[in-house]
Amino acid sequence: MKRIMCVIILAASAGTVFAQLKLDGYINSGLGLVITDRQVSDDEGGAKNADPYLTAFGVDSEQWGYRFRLNGSYTNEEKTAGVKLRLQGQSKTDKDSNAPIISLPIASGWVTFLDVFTLNAGIIDDGTWNSGGAIFDEDLGEGLGLLLKVSPISGLDLGFGAYAVSSLGSGDNNTLAAGINKNHINVYSAKYTFNAGYTLPDVFKFTATFRPENSAGGSSGRDNSMKSIIGLRLLAVKNLTAIVEAELDNLQKFDPDGKANFYETIGYKLDSLSLGLNAGEYILTKEDTDIGVRLNPWVSYAFGSVVPRLDFVYFLGGKVDGSDNDEEGKYHRKGYAPTNNAKDSVITIRPSVKFNIDGKTSVELGDAVNIEKYNKDYYGITDHLKNGKITNVFYIDVKLSF
Repeated sequence: MKRIMCVIILAASAGTVFAQLKLDGYINSGLGLVITDRQVSDDEGGAKNADPYLTAFGVDSEQWGYRFRLNGSYTNEEKTAGVKLRLQGQSKTDKDSNAPIISLPIASGWVTFLDVFTLNAGIIDDGTWNSGGAIFDEDLGEGLGLLLKVSPISGLDLGFGAYAVSSLGSGDNNTLAAGINKNHINVYSAKYTFNAGYTLPDVFKFTATFRPENSAGGSSGRDNSMKSIIGLRLLAVKNLTAIVEAELDNLQKFDPDGKANFYETIGYKLDSLSLGLNAGEYILTKEDTDIGVRLNPWVSYAFGSVVPRLDFVYFLGGKVDGSDNDEEGKYHRKGYAPTNNAKDSVITIRPSVKFNIDGKTSVELGDAVNIEKYNKDYYGITDHLKNGKITNVFYIDVKLSF
């Protein structure tokens, strides 16, 4: 009888633990057929159109190859302490890459006290003060350190972060920055973030963040600059998305190397019809640069679980994102970067249709057509090549959440 009671007690205890342990995640990948008239050198020293090729890419996760994420969280019964973990594999996983196949972008614990304070410690990724827009949606970045959140009244979230090492971006699998001593950093070189956000339910949400110049990103330079982000979201109109964001970067040397980017997200849903406009304006304080203007109107209509969508993008003073001209395969919806040169422009027409298999699984078929013009000197293109190209990418994208 005692053994039976022990088994029952252990089972009940395990059930309690598992009830407070949550696991979720997703995998996203796909394949694109890229056909381009980008010219390359032929065997005779002349030029020819590049051959069609296949590329693996995740449109939803915006990553080369694929992205896999497994998120775990645990909260104690009193809801006063917990743990957050994330295992991730994506992007750079070939034998010549320095990025690990599996990384640990989040490994943090948290405690709350006095019903006002929450202290996070470890490898932190907290989205409380993300600006929320369709193009940008960023905060000042976290990393390895501490984050203290203070919520003195309902809707108000203040935060102070101190980090010895910054986390890198998605292309580097969100690993910690290299090139510095990961055990310690000069107190004046650490990364500090100051964050504030206020939400008035059914009216608006406002966020404002500031980061001084630092060296926590090491030789990568990730998140090293002095920067501020401001975001405002309207909540007063049902089914309307309206967000404005401002990104002010390189404030430590704003004249002549600063940048001021502004983003607007407007969307409206009426029954099965959804439409919107995502826009961005990119300004550099450096002389002889132009304002980059990015416009992305879109519309979709849901026929049950089948959702056709049409995107149009015009980016004056911008390019398809990627360091080289052969990166046409980076065909996600945010795959653009400013050049601040009026001689550069991109027009994209993207019809697509998404099949929602269930609430967690979807398959998207699409055709992204990019029409690019660019300044030869900026790209380092040889004289016998054209100053523009047309790229057509037929793709299939699959996302499975769990």
